[in-house]
Amino acid sequence: MKITRMVKKILDNYESDCPGTKANLARILMHGRLGGSGKMVILPVDQGFEHGPDRSFAPNPDAYDPHYHYQWVARRSASRSIRARKTSTR
Repeated sequence: MKITRMVKKILDNYESDCPGTKANLARILMHGRLGGSGKMVILPVDQGFEHGPDRSFAPNPDAYDPHYHYQWVARRSASRSIRARKTSTR
């Protein structure tokens, strides 16, 4: 795997970490659409802590399914773009 200059610059900040940790970070930074840009998106597993104890400690198995997050983002993005088109056609 060839590492871009930007990713190399980021990895230089992790001098004290073991080579395995740096290799894993490099793999993450070189993967996907943002691969090589030095940017990455981390989606949290939301258990609802902001909604109080009754919902915070309820099981949320969907949040542990990675496909759930992609579908969630896709639904929100689609509805946002539809809303934008409706607004722009008025």
